Amino acid sequence: MKSRLFTQMFALTLGLIFSGIVFAGDTISKPKVLSDETISLTERLSANYDKIIINEFTAEKPEYNYVDDKEKAVILKMTPNLLRTITDTCEAELKDKKLFKQIVKGGKPSGKTVILEGDIVEFNAGSKALKFFVGMGAGKVYLKIKGRLVDGQTGKVLAAFEERETGYLGSMTTMSFDDVYPIQAKNIGESLAKFIEKLY
Repeated sequence: MKSRLFTQMFALTLGLIFSGIVFAGDTISKPKVLSDETISLTERLSANYDKIIINEFTAEKPEYNYVDDKEKAVILKMTPNLLRTITDTCEAELKDKKLFKQIVKGGKPSGKTVILEGDIVEFNAGSKALKFFVGMGAGKVYLKIKGRLVDGQTGKVLAAFEERETGYLGSMTTMSFDDVYPIQAKNIGESLAKFIEKLY
């Protein structure tokens, strides 16, 4: 009898583990949506937060790779639109997925609020020579971001992430970076929403 009970309990425990249920003290599994993810959450966002504030991303001290002075001037001019695209797309996607009772851009946290914030840390305009003569992913056009999900009351980092958005266009296209970046910024916003959905 004891042996059978032990077997049943063992099977139940394995079932809970493999079904993705998290035990007290364990962190939530990584969503595996973004390039790099660090999760500190022990409960899903829906258990503790009914509001998310999406702060507009910044680009304070990004790296510029494969970018000359003329191209850098173009990037600087388009950067505000890229940052807005990231946040606007993420907001629209979260609303479409019906996550959180309140989804707002900017503002001060109140109540059970989680904050999304981040930065573009690299603009890489790619190298056509590397792309065509080396191949295998060399010479990609990409945007790279780093960001966080933060508890609005305590400032504790709940999740940190990094995303390098290349996609098919960044890898294969002959389009210029200024045509590719807006598409990549939109893709980043969509990926962030998927990442948050997996944690929700």
